[in-house]
Amino acid sequence: MRNLLYTAIFCLFTIFSFAQSAGRALNKGNEGYEQKHYTQAEAAYRIAKSKSPKSTADYNMGNTLYKQNHTKEAITALTRATKTATTKAEKHRAFHNLGNVYMKNKNYQEAEKAYKSALLNNPKDDETRYNYAVAKKLNEENPQQNDDNKDDQNKDNKDNKDDQNKDNKDNKDDQNKDNKDNKDDQNKDNKDNKDDQNKDNKDNKDDQNKDNKDNKDDQNKDNKPQNNPQAPSRDQIDRILDAMNQKEKDIQQRLINKGKKGDKGEGQAVPAGQRKKDW
Repeated sequence: MRNLLYTAIFCLFTIFSFAQSAGRALNKGNEGYEQKHYTQAEAAYRIAKSKSPKSTADYNMGNTLYKQNHTKEAITALTRATKTATTKAEKHRAFHNLGNVYMKNKNYQEAEKAYKSALLNNPKDDETRYNYAVAKKLNEENPQQNDDNKDDQNKDNKDNKDDQNKDNKDNKDDQNKDNKDNKDDQNKDNKDNKDDQNKDNKDNKDDQNKDNKDNKDDQNKDNKPQNNPQAPSRDQIDRILDAMNQKEKDIQQRLINKGKKGDKGEGQAVPAGQRKKDW
């Protein structure tokens, strides 16, 4: 709560300080105007406007610009003054002086409108009523002049519109260029990422193929018959074969000898009616 109070006091102090600065600049501008130092007065009024946009600086600056024959800038300043004025008296003065500037530019149609607006805010001002009657009469007598002024105004409006359209086009072109650059950068990043991914996939595939090849080679190597360091030599094999042959001969010889012994009655059939002795 205390911090909020301090903030409010600080804001009020700041506003008061700016208002004082604007008031001092406004007074300095009025002094310059009275002394016909219009350039110095204009500078002071601009300072006052920067300090307080809602001040009467626009009205005073418009009068100063009018005195320096800067009619276009004077019209701009006085037009702003008609919008920022807070009382009928201020609006009356702003519209009246705006009509004077239009009269100087021989833009009678706009002058008539300005004086008419001034009278709406102060119908009793005789000077404004007189100026309004003159502007109305000249407006009716000089339609060509009004058309020229209207063309000039339309040209100014067209130039302003063209400048605005150009600025908008430039901004749009810049934005499109930025979007294109961003899209190109994104596409490049995506391409780089895809290339890196493809490279990684290729490397992984090559590594996998290499591992598979190594495993297959190792497996084939393991499946190959190995030289047994304890296998018999050629001489041992020959001796074993000779022994087997000799054993086979011995078996055949025993079979031959056994067949000869069978001739003594062993293995003969017993005649019918005889019984073999059962010991």
